[in-house]
Amino acid sequence: MKKSPFKINPKIILNISVRLAVFFVILSFLFSLFRLYKENRAEERMDSEHVYFDLQQESSPFSSSVEEYTELYAKLCSSSLYDYYECYPQYLEGLPVSQSFFDYETEVLSENCQAALCVQISENLQYSSHLTCDAGRLLNGKDYQLAGETVPVLLGYEYRNLFQLGNQFSAVYLYNVYTFEVVGFLEKGAKIYNPAHMIYLDKYIIMPSFNVFTFPENTDGIKIHCANKTSGVLTCRKDDFAYVSGHIKQLIANAGCGNYSVNISPVKYSFMEKTGIRMEWFMAFLSVAALLFALSCIKYMRETLM
Repeated sequence: MKKSPFKINPKIILNISVRLAVFFVILSFLFSLFRLYKENRAEERMDSEHVYFDLQQESSPFSSSVEEYTELYAKLCSSSLYDYYECYPQYLEGLPVSQSFFDYETEVLSENCQAALCVQISENLQYSSHLTCDAGRLLNGKDYQLAGETVPVLLGYEYRNLFQLGNQFSAVYLYNVYTFEVVGFLEKGAKIYNPAHMIYLDKYIIMPSFNVFTFPENTDGIKIHCANKTSGVLTCRKDDFAYVSGHIKQLIANAGCGNYSVNISPVKYSFMEKTGIRMEWFMAFLSVAALLFALSCIKYMRETLM
């Protein structure tokens, strides 16, 4: 008579499977946190003293008035607890067919470029990013007060053999046609400094985020421009993070300018903002939980299978 083969109770198999699944879920969370921790370390190596808030207006810019945007902008610029920098990538269209520009999507030099790489910045961002010119000059205060339809611009290093100082070209910026005049070429490797993301400027047109408070006509393009001016980077010292974070939320809520996303770096401050827990403490908790759960799984399998 043959002996029946050894069989394991299906309930035991199910129990072990569930325990292993829970263990691997804990491990996956732990590995995700470890990647965030590495990202945080890299960001803190770039700047260990400040927290960065990237503001982005997410609603239709036409749902608010120019006056509401300019009022919010003035408040963003007025606090002594943080610094506000305007930085908004906004491509230029309607470019001269005979002139080469770096394409907005491919970053390849193209003679028939449909949209060129361009970023609009504030004057204080030039100096905080330590921008210097290979030729010509940086943008100055006068350049930020738009007079007529001529906008002074800086060009990245890769443009140095394509244009000369004083050259002009026409392009469409936010539905309106402007004349852009080259006043300077940046040194090679110039970049806009931000731990969350760097913008390397060698292939960029850099235009001033000009003021529009005295504009005679508020066109759709001007309204978008005003919304862009409130989509910038705000920095504060780490000790002021909690207060500034609450202040920004209240400021946006009271402004009536639509919805804004706020991305925070270094990562651990974003994690704290979303969960209310320090990332290091949560990693320690998950590590202990994974270890204890692994030991319980081993003990259970030994007791049930042996």
